[in-house]
Amino acid sequence: METTKKISLIEGNYSPSEAKEMLLDLYHKNINFNKVKNFSSQIRFGEDDKTAVENIENLTKAVNYLNQLLKDAQAENKNLVIKSVIEIAYENELQTVR
Repeated sequence: METTKKISLIEGNYSPSEAKEMLLDLYHKNINFNKVKNFSSQIRFGEDDKTAVENIENLTKAVNYLNQLLKDAQAENKNLVIKSVIEIAYENELQTVR
């Protein structure tokens, strides 16, 4: 059985405003997911979920970079060609979620 799957998420030519709406929504949903995950860890275990906190920091940096890229594209009156593929690989064992 093949253990890695690839699924196309985004593929096309977008205006800066279209790209902003689509991409920032994805990032903000991922940030919110990690905030909820961290909050749950704080309530259940009295401590931060280190992975979630790290993910929030990295995603926030990516949003800042993306915002600048989109501003530059808008200023230069350029469209953006975006291609995004999700790669999913199976692990040997289920990990216990803490």
